[in-house]
Amino acid sequence: MEVKSPGGLYNGLTYEEVMNGHSKIRNKGIANIFSQMGLVEALGSGIKRILNAAEEYGLPKPRFQEFDNMFRVELFRHLFPMMEENRDIGETSEKHRRSIGNRTTNRT
Repeated sequence: MEVKSPGGLYNGLTYEEVMNGHSKIRNKGIANIFSQMGLVEALGSGIKRILNAAEEYGLPKPRFQEFDNMFRVELFRHLFPMMEENRDIGETSEKHRRSIGNRTTNRT
């Protein structure tokens, strides 16, 4: 899967800084809403979490690229059918998605 972010890195942020967990908020309104919904654990932690998740599930290492006016992430999957011991990954992902939904709907 390929995810593109048009506009490139924000406000002088370098590729090296991004890969080391630095971030700068481009849209404070969206960042605030995501934070209130419990969808943001910590600013600047996304790339590290993506890399850790790929490693945890035995997937190929994601590729991050910066272009003149775009940042791209390529996520890879196994080309062969999953081995028997890894068949619960989809179920685990669904449980995680539901837990996020429960946290957002239980807020007052």
